[in-house]
Amino acid sequence: MNGIHEYGFETGFESRPYAEMRDFQNRNRFIYETIQLRKPSFKDLNAVQYLSSVESNIPDELISTQNFTEIKKLASHFTRGITSFFGFESRLNSPDARADYLFAVSSQKGEREALANLIRSGELPEEFMNKPEWQNACKLVLEWVNPDSILYNNILGLWFEFDMIENSSEIPVPCIFLHTTPLRIDTPEDMKKFTWLTDTALPLLTGHHVSENIERQLIQAVQQLPEGAVLMDTGVMLSRSTSGVRLIIARICPAKIIPYLTALGWSDINKEIWTLLKELEQQVTRLVLHINITETGVDSKIGLESSFSPDLYHLETRWSSFFDYLVKKRVCLPEKKGALLQFSGVEQENPSYDFNLTSYKAAARLSDSDFSSALVRYISHIKFISKPNSPLEAKAYSGVRLFGRPYKSTGQSLEGIY
Repeated sequence: MNGIHEYGFETGFESRPYAEMRDFQNRNRFIYETIQLRKPSFKDLNAVQYLSSVESNIPDELISTQNFTEIKKLASHFTRGITSFFGFESRLNSPDARADYLFAVSSQKGEREALANLIRSGELPEEFMNKPEWQNACKLVLEWVNPDSILYNNILGLWFEFDMIENSSEIPVPCIFLHTTPLRIDTPEDMKKFTWLTDTALPLLTGHHVSENIERQLIQAVQQLPEGAVLMDTGVMLSRSTSGVRLIIARICPAKIIPYLTALGWSDINKEIWTLLKELEQQVTRLVLHINITETGVDSKIGLESSFSPDLYHLETRWSSFFDYLVKKRVCLPEKKGALLQFSGVEQENPSYDFNLTSYKAAARLSDSDFSSALVRYISHIKFISKPNSPLEAKAYSGVRLFGRPYKSTGQSLEGIY
């Protein structure tokens, strides 16, 4: 989940007239642009509308029709503007065209407030609210939205991740990740800044106090961070039987990963992580470390996110050669490589603008509420999962994110555009 990492129109309006006008645009640009502007704005869509907007761009090898229908059914419960950034998790060495669903809720652009209002209004299904995991998640959100709470400025966003189990009749329970301000413990003052996580956020999310063992292990894991590395996300896998807390560590030098893990009591018995790191240093430019803190220390299961810096989203050209490496390493099927590369692309509300990262910014980071938007589909990262006595796994995280170009930067007034 890099700073992890949107559009169909369900009005029925564009099915025939839009196609006709597209052919007519060179002769009558005004009519064409009028039709374009009658479409709903990208930034006004809810969770299921965002999914519907990218449905035609989902390769069958990546997500089956049934799987996508199940994801949309789940997303339909989130009826307000709670997200502008979502994605899918796909297993690269499995022929099954199934993916898990995840979405982010930002503290910006009113997304946090929209989620809180959804909860307060009672719009979430009753069966959700009967589950203690959902009750705890809602308590966290309602505390987060309070400007007087210590969570208000410390949590930048929440990630909700859903394991989409085929034909499951069970009530969906999310894994939740807190995307926080960068955390390190180098001084006593840093320790004071860290305690909100263990004293407030995690107890709200889990429904119980953090045990002394877990708290001690968490503090040690953050105190031992190599120079420059930071804790960026903290997760609780509410939907899974495993206990403990997931830490996602960014800005960590590859050469420092093994020494860091060793200092926490972990050992690379088969040298699998050491070998993988040596290979990845030649393949990618960004690594993010996932570890699980348990009652007894760092779990033997390790995750490594691999991607490229800086973020170029759908314009990134290095994925193809990286997938060649994954296929050769036998952790990715060739058809999954093709499907993911096919997924990337962009749709713009105003196609006369060239999409570039100089004028377009992630919508949640725009202070201006009036902007021409673009919906970007891209590969966020590949995560490797290493477990003792198990084959190395690789999962792809494909993202869909709303971007915007403020009207004021175009040199046009709002009246000149509408």
